[in-house]
Amino acid sequence: MHRAECITFRRAAVYVAAFIIIALAFNLVPTGWLEELTAQTTSAALSLLGLRSTWATGAASPSLTLIGDRTVTVTIIRECTAMNVFSVMAALIIPLSAGWARKAEGAALSAMLLYVMNVSRIALTVYLAAFDTPPFSWFVTNPTIETYHYPISFAYGVIGVAVLILIVSRWPLPELADTLTGVIILPWRETTRRMRSHT
Repeated sequence: MHRAECITFRRAAVYVAAFIIIALAFNLVPTGWLEELTAQTTSAALSLLGLRSTWATGAASPSLTLIGDRTVTVTIIRECTAMNVFSVMAALIIPLSAGWARKAEGAALSAMLLYVMNVSRIALTVYLAAFDTPPFSWFVTNPTIETYHYPISFAYGVIGVAVLILIVSRWPLPELADTLTGVIILPWRETTRRMRSHT
């Protein structure tokens, strides 16, 4: 029997409850240091590409500036740090039935990849808002951060997290894919089993 098919209702309920509690608990983690590190790293990445970028520590949150066809300044807040996405990954990993060493590897790999993806997401968003870049400039004149922020963040959020789950499942934690698959197919599997028992 495939490991995904061994997930019981009780195990699924415990896993989902643990996921919710852990994800909510991450809301208590302060991110001021991560906001500053994100602004600094993104500015450095843009500067390495030969662009004029600076960052500064603000009274509440740090800011990132890119000078292009337009000067674009953005404030880096908690939602810009990928902490919310990492909280989801950590909440998916911690309740798994796996050794703590491998769960730590999975969480560390997730954190590293999420940080790289997040910096590239912010850099791309700011770049497109600051420069007239074909083919985007053919359709959008005088773009703002909001012009690109939502579609880019959605693409990174959906595709990026899916790829991240596949990578973590492939290397340190195959239990992640097995558990997620088991929880997802559990209602269908139990419904099918009960239908067969009545025939």
